[in-house]
Amino acid sequence: MSLNFAQQENIGFRYVVDALRCDSPYGDARVRRLRFYASHEAEALLEDLGNVCAVMDTFEAYAAEYGRIERLMMQLKDIRRSVERCAEGPLNEVELFELKRFLLQSELIAPVFAAINAAAKLRGIEIRAQSEALALLDLDGQHAATFFIPDTYSQALRAARREKRLVEEELRRAKTEAERAPLMATRVRVAAAEDEEERAVRTALSEALRPFLPGILACMDAIAAFDFTLARARLARRYGGVMPELTDGVIEMEEMQNPRIADALTERKRAFTPVSIAAGKGATVITGANMGGKSVALKTLALNAFALSAGILPFAKKARLPLFDGVHVVSEDLENVDRGLSSFGAEIVRFNEVMAECGLGNAGKKAEGLHMILLDEFARGTNPEEGAMIVRAVTRYLNRQDAVTVLTTHYDGVAQEASAHYEVVGLRDMDTARVKGEIAMASPEQGADVIAAHMNYGLYRVEREQGCPRDALNICRLLSLTDEILSDIETLY
Repeated sequence: MSLNFAQQENIGFRYVVDALRCDSPYGDARVRRLRFYASHEAEALLEDLGNVCAVMDTFEAYAAEYGRIERLMMQLKDIRRSVERCAEGPLNEVELFELKRFLLQSELIAPVFAAINAAAKLRGIEIRAQSEALALLDLDGQHAATFFIPDTYSQALRAARREKRLVEEELRRAKTEAERAPLMATRVRVAAAEDEEERAVRTALSEALRPFLPGILACMDAIAAFDFTLARARLARRYGGVMPELTDGVIEMEEMQNPRIADALTERKRAFTPVSIAAGKGATVITGANMGGKSVALKTLALNAFALSAGILPFAKKARLPLFDGVHVVSEDLENVDRGLSSFGAEIVRFNEVMAECGLGNAGKKAEGLHMILLDEFARGTNPEEGAMIVRAVTRYLNRQDAVTVLTTHYDGVAQEASAHYEVVGLRDMDTARVKGEIAMASPEQGADVIAAHMNYGLYRVEREQGCPRDALNICRLLSLTDEILSDIETLY
């Protein structure tokens, strides 16, 4: 996928990733190494998302089991490196102790998972207890969360420890340095013999464990997969994730959410307006006033398309969309002006890069799969007359391409070059008298906030070309712009 970290953060994807709360270090590692599905992996993605939905569907009925397995996974420690090292050489006593603890924990996790899986019927995930490996390390058969090589493991070890105990008893009875010196030398020799024998035992144990290492690593992978699935299910329950229907190029999204923006609005005691949009190959244009939420709609669409490719359920009431091989955003506030270019120049450079990534423009080589291109107020960094002409030409070109493009713009005449046109509802349904009254009761600096609270950020489809929206003019009126200026604006309209 093509979005860099800053772009992922801008659309709210990093916020979503940070909200994925796994219980085990193996799940956390799975989040850090997100897998992005390509379009030819649609079947694998649907299986993965089906598991997330299965967990959601059984979460309440099996709340006790889910709570139990969450607590058990929290007690795990990441020992993958030790397990991998066991294939190369002997483990030390601490590593064998930690491995034993993992194996004991897997013995507790496996039956709880089995109870959950009997109902959820997860595909491709199976957590199996590693009992044979545990038996090698559970030398006293007590299943204690400790590791100690008992004297009974070998005669040489028993003899070395017995001799060391006898020497240590003599040391405690010794009264002079002359008596202690030879005993200390003997103790050093005996302790070295004990260490050597313990090293031989650890080597033998490590060698005996090697046939079981693939199973242990598979158990870790299964725990990671289940933990990641559970985290995504909790996220979907929190923000309204839905199982998508994958299409060849059509997008039909009903009441999409953007968790980052929704949470930010909730903190300000405001509600997020869900975004609904239908689009397809070619160009779709979103128009509206600058306060009208065009960018929010674009970011919300980008977030949900990008999240889907990462195996995260779209946040929507209904979702029909393709599995894109690339989601590309061109936005002035994300372009790199450190190249010595103006913001407009940097925007054009980024646009050319996107065209090359999609196999369009002067690239010459067609890119594989289907791509989504999102342009947020493209060419706003130049003068309006030239900007409008550039955006109309870009829209006309993209409308002929085998890619899904959505543009936001405040320029006139762009929508007629596109296949579909959406308008932000804005203030068209506003109760003007009520808003005026609220503004009159508020302080002067709060007027814009009052208007924002009444702004409808939803989209409606424009079936035929219509005149320029007058939300900006309405805002000027509500905020009591000078009458003479208002009169001139109305004449120009």
